[in-house]
This record gives sequence, C-alpha cells and structure tokens, in this order.
Amino acid sequence: MLIGGKEAAFGFHKISTGADKSALKLSGSANWAVYYTAPVTQGGKYLGAVLFSAMIQDVEDSVADIIAEVAIVFGIVAAVMVALSFTLSGFVTKPIVELTHAIRRMGKQGSGVRVKVHGQGEVAELGRAFNRMSEQIEAHDRVRDEFVSNASHELKTPLATMKLLSESILYEENPDPAEMRELFEDVNHEVDRMSNVITDLLRLVQFDEGQPLLHRENVDLKDIAERVVSRLRPLAQNKGIELNFTGSSAMIFGEERQIEQAVVNLIENAVKYTDAGHVDAAVKQTGSEAQLIVKDTGIGIPEDAIPHLFERFYRVDKARSRGTGGTGLGLAIVERIIALHGGFITVESELGHGSTFTVHLPLADGEE
Repeated sequence: MLIGGKEAAFGFHKISTGADKSALKLSGSANWAVYYTAPVTQGGKYLGAVLFSAMIQDVEDSVADIIAEVAIVFGIVAAVMVALSFTLSGFVTKPIVELTHAIRRMGKQGSGVRVKVHGQGEVAELGRAFNRMSEQIEAHDRVRDEFVSNASHELKTPLATMKLLSESILYEENPDPAEMRELFEDVNHEVDRMSNVITDLLRLVQFDEGQPLLHRENVDLKDIAERVVSRLRPLAQNKGIELNFTGSSAMIFGEERQIEQAVVNLIENAVKYTDAGHVDAAVKQTGSEAQLIVKDTGIGIPEDAIPHLFERFYRVDKARSRGTGGTGLGLAIVERIIALHGGFITVESELGHGSTFTVHLPLADGEE
C-alpha cells in the first residue's frame, strides 16, 4: 500500500540469493530490480494499487562494464601522461644538465669545454653563449701565455747578454781599458733596453686596467709633432737621413703627455727602420678629424705582417728590432693611446719602398 499520501512510488532493490540476505551485500549472487507502484481509484475512491517490477541487472552489468572500461582507459591515459611527462622533462632538462656538467668540467679544466647545441630557444641560446664564453677564455689564455713567454724572453735576453759580457771582463786577467769601455757600453745598452721593456710593460698594464686619461685638455697636434721632430732630428742626422715636418694647426681634446708618447713612438720607429732617404711627418685637419701622417722611405713591411703590427712583442724583423733596441711594444702602446682618445691608425706599406702610418683623431669640440 502507498503511505504518506503519495500517489505513486518507485525504488531499486537488490535481491540477494546467497546466505546473507542483507540489502547492503555487494558480493555473492544478487540481482537488481526496480519497483513502481501506482494507486487504483474509482470516483475518488481508493480501490488498490498496481505494482510493477522489472529486473535491471543487465543495466547494472552494463554500467559496471562501462565503469571498468573507463577505469582502464583512465589508467592507460594516466600511464601515458606520466611516461610523456618523464620523456618531455628529460628532453627539456637534458641540455641544462649537460650545461651544468660542462660548467663543472670548466671549473676543473679551466678551458677547452664545449656543449652541443640543438635547435633554437632560450636553452639553445644559453648553450651558444657558454661556447662563446669558453672560446673567449681560451683566447685570453693564449694571449696571456704568449705575453708571459714573450715578456720572459725579452727580459732574459739582455740578462744573458750582460752575463756574457760580465764574464768576459771577469775572466780577463789584464783587460784592455778600451775593450772594457766597449763592454761596459754594451752592458749599459742592455740595461737601458731592459728598462725600456719594463717601462713599456707597465704602461700597457695601466692601459689594460682601464686607467682613465688624466688632465685632458685642448692641445694642438701640430705643436706636439713639431716638438717631437725637433727632438728626434739628431737621431736621424746620425743615420744620415732627413727628418722633415710640415703641418697646420689641428686642435684635439686629449692628454698631451700620452699623445706625445704616441707621436714619439711612431716617428722614432720610422727613423729606426729607414737606412737611407727621409722621414716626413705632417699634421693636417680633414673634415671632423685631425691626422698625423708619418711617411718613410725605409725597408717597408710585408703585406701579411701589417695586420699583426700592433700586437705586443710582434716584430717583422726580430734581429733588426733587437739591434735597434726595439722592445716590440712601441706600436702596441701607440694603438692603445690613440684608441683611448677615440681614434684609429691606418697603415700603407710596400716592401722595399717604405711605409705610411696615418693617425686619425677626432677634433676638439668647436674645431670643425
């Protein structure tokens, strides 16, 4: 019968056929059924109720199968996702791990370490940046090693010469005064040469450390060059060559002492490597720059040597350089001084027909 004034009612029931008749039993032999009841009335008078019952175990079994299939599919999808996650994470992190290992190897080896770079993106760019950094470190190491080797050689050579000369005097029982004087002059020459090497090295170290130019002011490049030519003219006359100067005023903004050092090195270098003829120095103003031109009729420079002229300790003719007292640092100092003043140097030369060095410096403000 219907209770609670309900006109109809339905429900699901589990029919157990095992030993345990509990409706909560989820195992054993059981079937699910649905019940539906509706009242039977006539003229508003309740006559009875109609009960409809149907087995829905097949529906229950289908739902259970669907749940099981969904669970299996979900498990497979989860497993695939986990596998893909590990694969993708390994693909993404592998370059970073390799880069980390490369950095550790560089910390132990110091240089010579590279990483393989694949594709594009931020990680690939990081790898390329690491390789560039490694190349730069190697280049600096090579420069340092060459510098130490060259500096050691340049300092050792005059020491060996002085030792040899000193032994010649020491083991001479009755040395001739004239011979002794000549030997001591040679020793003095080697001492001067060593002093020049050390002075030039210290000057380059100051430039490398980024020491700022002090006491910068407007100076006339013509006055500096003219003064240097007058000072070096006796050196040229001793070699039997002419040292000439022409020029017009060209005001630049710089440190006069450093500019003068660059001019001295250039003109002195031209005189040293000119055996006959003349050396001409000129200053002129061209557009927005001042130019110092040093032209000689000396031995000239091979074409393949020109790109290396401003390298430290580089010599085209090593034997001649040492014979003239050169340190191999003069042009390197010139290049650094001119660069610090915002300028540059160009070189033209023909072997056996002389060379022309042109210094380009910006004019002082308001001088164009």
